[in-house]
Amino acid sequence: MRDDLESVLQRVSHLETEVESLRREVAELRRRETEVPQRQGPLPRPVETPKPSIPKVGFRPLRPKEATDPDMPKQQTQPQPELKPQSEFNLERALGIWLPRVFMFILLLGLLWGLKVGMDYGVITNPVRIALGYGGTGLLYYLGMRFIRNGKKGFGLTLLGGFLALGILTTFAAHHLYGYFSFAVAFVVGVAYIVGGLWLSQKMRSETLTIFSAIAGFLLPFLLEGEGATAVQFCLYILLLFLSLFYVSLSQKHKYTFYVTFLLFHMTLLIYGILDGTYGDETILVGTVLIQHLALLFFYVRGRVARHVFTEALLYTNFVFSIGWIKLLAHSEEMVVYGLLALLYIILVCLMYWKKDSLLQGVLSAVAVFAVSAFLLSFRMEQYPVRLLLLLLNGALGIWVGLRFRTLRTIVTGSIVYGWVALIIVGTLRLPEFFSLEHAVWLVFLGTLLWIYFSLYRFPPVFLHGKVKRLDQSLVAGQVVFLFYLYQVTNWWLERNPFSFATATHIQYLVFICVLVAMYGFHRWKHGLYLTHAAVFGFLMIGLFLLSMELSNSIDDSGFLFNLAVQILYVFLLTEMIRAILKDTFYMKRDALKLKVSGLAVAMQILYFLFLNKWYFAFVETYDWEREFVLLIHTFLLFAFAFLSISIGRKMEWRPVKVLGVALIGLCILKLFFVDLASISIMIRAILFIVVGIVGLVYSRTLLKEPENEELEE
Repeated sequence: MRDDLESVLQRVSHLETEVESLRREVAELRRRETEVPQRQGPLPRPVETPKPSIPKVGFRPLRPKEATDPDMPKQQTQPQPELKPQSEFNLERALGIWLPRVFMFILLLGLLWGLKVGMDYGVITNPVRIALGYGGTGLLYYLGMRFIRNGKKGFGLTLLGGFLALGILTTFAAHHLYGYFSFAVAFVVGVAYIVGGLWLSQKMRSETLTIFSAIAGFLLPFLLEGEGATAVQFCLYILLLFLSLFYVSLSQKHKYTFYVTFLLFHMTLLIYGILDGTYGDETILVGTVLIQHLALLFFYVRGRVARHVFTEALLYTNFVFSIGWIKLLAHSEEMVVYGLLALLYIILVCLMYWKKDSLLQGVLSAVAVFAVSAFLLSFRMEQYPVRLLLLLLNGALGIWVGLRFRTLRTIVTGSIVYGWVALIIVGTLRLPEFFSLEHAVWLVFLGTLLWIYFSLYRFPPVFLHGKVKRLDQSLVAGQVVFLFYLYQVTNWWLERNPFSFATATHIQYLVFICVLVAMYGFHRWKHGLYLTHAAVFGFLMIGLFLLSMELSNSIDDSGFLFNLAVQILYVFLLTEMIRAILKDTFYMKRDALKLKVSGLAVAMQILYFLFLNKWYFAFVETYDWEREFVLLIHTFLLFAFAFLSISIGRKMEWRPVKVLGVALIGLCILKLFFVDLASISIMIRAILFIVVGIVGLVYSRTLLKEPENEELEE
């Protein structure tokens, strides 16, 4: 046991010596790397330090581990691959690709004109033309295959494309122009050329040749114009052609072929419907589109389609196209098809959640939300609000599913449906009765909105992680919606009561004042700060509206005192808010508001002045006072307001308030001499001047008691 312990200690000592030697070598290498070399050439190799030999003992030798310290470089570093410089544009290669195609087109034009010359002189008869056309296809095929075998694939594929195009055109001429081929024979020959083109494209692995074959295949029915072909035959041919091209694009992983085939399929059906009409053939066309849609969906769900070939955007586009085609059906059939489509997607969504396939969960649930919405919109309901109610629930459920299972696509689609319905509700839905479907829709709207906000806080999406502030700010939108609903309910009640416009408006303002004062308490909730901000802002905005609002519409308006009480209540609550700010008991500290006390006091002084003058003139107008007494009392009130402003400014040391009070005294004196003097009788004039003079002297005497006002006396 003692020998083993000594051997271990000896081995540890040797290892420490080796580590120290390695550290010295690393330090030497770092020093040489930091120094600027004075001459070109390789750095001298570091002096190798002889490593002590480690005696062999009875233990298993330890393997040296790689350095875990990021500052210590490894003894042997892997050379990093050099970045290949971008190749310059090769003009000759580009010409070799595109010139054959251009000259192939020129050659075809020359052949056509040559044929025309021969036909004009009677040298080339109709059978000769057809024979030359098919002979030309054989020659192009031979030359194309020969060039491909010789390594000139691009030029050979161009010739093979010409073989396919010339064969289709020759078949078209033999059938449509000269009548040598019946529709069945021409169709079989054309399909044979298309099959040959697909076989060649798969053999040569050429996407260009596949696209040529696709274009020729979808044009073939229109070139032949078979009168004996029925809608079933046409749709069956188009469907088989699409599935064949779909298989080729899947097997060869052709991306552009797939998109071209998808667009040509729908364009061909659309052109057929426009040219031949869809009357009586709606079921066949829609059935063809649904089979194509289900085939794409099946391959996508099974994972047989590469993601870079068949993106989810194409699945959404194909679904939208299918929805549009289904609109061709009669109403009863349309509802059934929409319902089956929605049921299919719901089943697939449940299956994907059971399999825990996160990608397909999001994609299919997003499409399911739209499918259910299309199904709901297909109902011809006599009660329009019922449809809004169901769409609202569908959108809210989609948002909840997306939040609960963290699928962003479902959140987006659910939000689109929900937001669209919400705009309709807010913009068009009014309350005809308190107990009505419209009111039920509003209540469900508010309930689902509350549910969505609760889900957002409980299951925040990825883009809101660490951004709770934005979510708190978005609560203001729900607050505005609730206030608008409150306006709707209040307006419904006011329409059934004989109030004047001024009184009805003040009742609305009173309701809003009470609700906003209650919403002020949201700041106690950790997420309610912005709700309180919005409530305070709304409260201040009501003041601007009240200031411009008349207290009565006529002399006989019985709601004058009520309207006056509402405005007095508002000014009282506003005063309490300013008082809380001055005492620093407001929900926000005064420093955070960045408001000067004197400036706040001046604002309140101006506001009081405006409200008092408004109330006074509205009061005397309502009760029909004589002009002399109106001017008399108004002058007294102005002087009283000025004296009160100066006194409060002195007590609170608000110099701007005092200055405005002094300015108001000057204004009152001007009014006294230029307005009152010329408008009132001598008796009222005497009373007015005596009272104003006595009060002014008494108040001036009080100012002399303050030492700080001695400068004013001088």
